[in-house]
Amino acid sequence: MAGPFGALALAALGVAQGWAQPLAAPAAPAVDPAGEVAGGVASEDAGIQKQAPKPRRSGWVFLPGVTYSPDRGLTFAGGALRYFHSDDDPMSRASSMVLTVEASVSGRGMVSFDPDVWFANERFHVGGTGWVSYLDYAYFGVGNDTTMADREDYTAVRWSLRPEVVMRIRRHLYGGAVYELRYENQTEVDAGGELDSETVRGADGGLVTGIGALVRWDSRDHAFTPRAGGLVSLSPRLYLDELGGDYDFTRLLVEGSWFFSLGGEHVLGVDGQVDLRGGEPPFTYLSGGGGSRLLRGMLEGRYRDMQFAAVQAEYRFPIWWRFGGAAFAGAGRVARKVTGLDLPGLRYSGGAGLRFAIQEDERITVRLDYGRSRDDSGFYLAMLEAF
Repeated sequence: MAGPFGALALAALGVAQGWAQPLAAPAAPAVDPAGEVAGGVASEDAGIQKQAPKPRRSGWVFLPGVTYSPDRGLTFAGGALRYFHSDDDPMSRASSMVLTVEASVSGRGMVSFDPDVWFANERFHVGGTGWVSYLDYAYFGVGNDTTMADREDYTAVRWSLRPEVVMRIRRHLYGGAVYELRYENQTEVDAGGELDSETVRGADGGLVTGIGALVRWDSRDHAFTPRAGGLVSLSPRLYLDELGGDYDFTRLLVEGSWFFSLGGEHVLGVDGQVDLRGGEPPFTYLSGGGGSRLLRGMLEGRYRDMQFAAVQAEYRFPIWWRFGGAAFAGAGRVARKVTGLDLPGLRYSGGAGLRFAIQEDERITVRLDYGRSRDDSGFYLAMLEAF
């Protein structure tokens, strides 16, 4: 969980804005055929009045930063975001590709690449992620009642590739497929713990390979910073050793975000996830929350088990000039069985953050969030919204 050096991280926001260099844009037509709304694509369900389009641009955004956390130490990070529009329709929803690089003074690091590409007049979408890392992690055991005293630290080499492809079926409805390939090798573990004795499934690492289907409803009015509409996905997945992996298990992932305009740039976003497992997954593939998106302020992997459910709400509002703010709160829990996902066992987190609009027309922002949970807290510096 990354905690920025305050002054340096905030300075990075200003530097990033100065480095955002849009390229030449095509001229805007007199009438907007795509129904653009304030830089996005209008949804007929969103109920927002159409406005005259602005010229659409392509360009780059760069974000340097310095972070510190007890787990990772002093870390230098940088990100590059390329945004553009389909050649078939320059008024289409914006696409992006994000490259992020992290390197710590302790010799740890990570490189990730995240595409989000629309083409053929938004009939097709290619997304997913790919990354390679050498990082330190924490393992607290399995279950919703683990304590900080249960913590075991370990270091792992990981790489992952997860492409997603969907095509429009009808209006806002899309369907497609996802493929997942991930390798992990624990290089160092705490002596005498469960990982050291390899009593935990997956303690010796291995390869996970899976395929699945994707059904998605996407009525958002904008790809980067929505103010209306929603994104809901259903994805059943199957992981088999017949596909080349070392583990057999199933996964059903249901996640959704919905956005409600409160007037102007005031927006309420609601985000939720249900992540269910069956079979015998490795401990690194058990369900859980925490990290930079869902349940910010909770260490990623703090709670893990076969089943997970969580929900969060975020209020986004303007402050001054290109600065905006956000306040968020969430709750969730893990359980061995679906019937164990009850209210008494909920774990909570919440926090607030700043937003800086690097590219106003495209609603491209940098966010600096601070989140806190019962046992942990942390800062998050990243490009684009959490959801």
